[in-house]
Amino acid sequence: MVNRWRGWFVPVAVVLAVADILLIALGTRAGFPKLLVWLPAVGGPALAVAAFRGAAALTDGALRTFWRRLSYGMGAVTVAALSQTVDVGATDYSGMPPIGARTLLLYVIGTILAIAAMLRLPGGGRSWRQLTTAVLDVAVVAVTAGIAASQYVGWFIDRFGLTASAWWLNIAMMAIAVAGVVVVIKIMSASRSPVPRAALWWLAPVGLCGPLSTVLMSLLSPWPHLNGSAAVLPFVGMFGVLAAGAQRRHTAVVPVRMAPPATPRRGTAVPLVATGLTSLLLATVFLRTGHLSVVQVGGTTLLLLLVVARQAVALAENATLLSTVANQAMHDDLTGLVNRRYFADAVAGARTVVLIDLREFRALNDGLGPDVGDALLIAYASRLTRLAQLADDRAVVARLGGDEFGVLLFGDPLLADPPFEGPFAEGSLAGDPLAGDPPAGSPLAGDPPAGSPLAGDPPAGSPLAGELPAAGPRDFAGRLLAAGAEPLQAAGHEVLVDVFVGIAEGDADGLYRRAELALRAAMASGGRLVRYDASLERRLSRQATIAADLRRALTAGEFHMLYQPIVELPHGRLTGVESLIRWTRPDGAVVSPAEFIPVAEDTGLIVELGAWIIDTVCAQAAAWRREHGPGALRSVAVNVSARQLLDPGLPDLVAAALTRRRVPAEQLTIEITETAVFGGGRALATVNALSELGVSIALDDFGTGHSSLGLLRTCPVDAIKVDKSFVDGLGGTPQQEAIVTALTGIAETMGLRTVAEGVETPEQAQRLYELGYRHAQGFLFARPLPPAEITAMLQEVRSAA
Repeated sequence: MVNRWRGWFVPVAVVLAVADILLIALGTRAGFPKLLVWLPAVGGPALAVAAFRGAAALTDGALRTFWRRLSYGMGAVTVAALSQTVDVGATDYSGMPPIGARTLLLYVIGTILAIAAMLRLPGGGRSWRQLTTAVLDVAVVAVTAGIAASQYVGWFIDRFGLTASAWWLNIAMMAIAVAGVVVVIKIMSASRSPVPRAALWWLAPVGLCGPLSTVLMSLLSPWPHLNGSAAVLPFVGMFGVLAAGAQRRHTAVVPVRMAPPATPRRGTAVPLVATGLTSLLLATVFLRTGHLSVVQVGGTTLLLLLVVARQAVALAENATLLSTVANQAMHDDLTGLVNRRYFADAVAGARTVVLIDLREFRALNDGLGPDVGDALLIAYASRLTRLAQLADDRAVVARLGGDEFGVLLFGDPLLADPPFEGPFAEGSLAGDPLAGDPPAGSPLAGDPPAGSPLAGDPPAGSPLAGELPAAGPRDFAGRLLAAGAEPLQAAGHEVLVDVFVGIAEGDADGLYRRAELALRAAMASGGRLVRYDASLERRLSRQATIAADLRRALTAGEFHMLYQPIVELPHGRLTGVESLIRWTRPDGAVVSPAEFIPVAEDTGLIVELGAWIIDTVCAQAAAWRREHGPGALRSVAVNVSARQLLDPGLPDLVAAALTRRRVPAEQLTIEITETAVFGGGRALATVNALSELGVSIALDDFGTGHSSLGLLRTCPVDAIKVDKSFVDGLGGTPQQEAIVTALTGIAETMGLRTVAEGVETPEQAQRLYELGYRHAQGFLFARPLPPAEITAMLQEVRSAA
């Protein structure tokens, strides 16, 4: 597409208009050749033709067609200006300048072409209220124009008489005025016009130029070298160039194929301006003549009625708009469900609050793309609504944000139901708020009996078919979890959606908060469903206390390190240690790592705590090297959490600690879990960076995480630590020993060290040695010990040697 727009169009058009004003001012004081005023008169419209063609070259589609049609109309006006120049130059006259039939016809043709371009410009649809308002606005403009036209026609007849040439001139000028009215009407009626409104408003004054030229003809008749048409034509060109310029600026900001935003609101400027102009016109006529015509009085009355009707419709439209805005403020745009604000207000009347978080939704969204993610949210919202309505026909289903949903049930709460075997039973294992999978045989177990409401392939009448009779919250929770076995269709993908669920029942006061606590507990524990109870409150309160005390404890030196020996089989000689952090409060109370480590990860303090551990362990390793020699301990192991692996500064922190404490990298072992690096990404990149430092990488609790064997190929592993759950099976059936046996063979083939964890009996140690294991740790050899006792053990080894 060739860019035909030139930057000098606008300034040249303005110069021509200013020159025209100066010539008229000069012409009333001195004479000059009568064709001089026609230079800007012809140049202005010709420049507008070029500007319209330039605007067409910058656009496409309906927009390009519009500017081309407009250029044809302005071209006819330019030819008409040339024709009128010939009429004036070829005729001797005094008083009113001549204007031939050919010239008038060209003006009318140009005007008709411009009107056709406007009428064929797409306008977009609208509501019936907006359409009614637009029609009333058009009627207001039309009546105002009619009142002005009646006054203009009366003045024209008085001034020019009823000759044929006068009527031709009147028709041409009225056609031009109609073009201006059409522009204004198009602006008001087009809700999604591709032409920017600024461009349309610049075109609107062109319609005034025709009647104005007639008035100027009368005013300038004492100076034959001046002409009313020549006085307005440069301004016709200037307004056209400014309109094309507005289109160029709009195209530079908004791509031409992008539809402009809808404009649902309509201002009150049109009726106010129309009423004001009409009032001014009638006041002027009455002061000059002392009376008003029947047309003017009737038109004014009709105008007032139209304005009143228009304002009434506008008020109704505004009320609808306010209602729509209020509705949108309470609903989610994507799923159509109510949002968090509505949900929080509606909790007051509910008896049960269920909060749901989609498991692994972020990974699905990142892997399959946001379009599939949105489709998945919509599909799940539909499923959740169907299930909730089965439990309570008054149920409120909301999307609370992201991948979190909520359900309010208004029937009797779960506590009023008969005893229920499973995750809702008081005192049962699954009833523990932090419990993981439900026990075998419960209604939420992994393999429900065939035909039950929770079976993977529900029969006809299942909750997914939407045909079961209404049921209570108990049934809703079961169906909600069971629904995860049914794939959702999302943008051509079949996706299984598992969930975390938090439930709170009882009085409305604090119900939402209690459900949030239950959901957080479910997500923290990895379980599927947690129901709020008093023990959960106490546990979360204790976690909050721990979180508040963690930083203080780190600063106050309440943490210390213990070291569990790693021995060489079969003789049990000390070869390494695993460092384990402990927290003892000033009052002597001991906080279990199982309590404070998850809290430290949730709060992010694990990064600072981990830095202290690494530095402390490296300092202790350096002390043992100095006291017992470099070969006293083969390795000192440090556990690193998944949260720490997401910190890109971890490799630099480890390198700095090794350098500061003068410990060789090969003596430090970093223990990680399989789950921490299963997803790859930043965590795996951090492990690779640590391996490049020269430290050893060990997979802790091997065999209990994700895709263990695959990680041995993708992750730079030097050692695997076989989990205690496999060691416990030694001495049993061959099937129980199969994994332990297989792992040592795989490790030997891949050149990896193996360490058996949780060895508690001599028989286990002997069997491990027979299977090829050469390193082990466990209570059989030693519990975690303070540094002084490890020092004593090293001294014994040295003395024995």
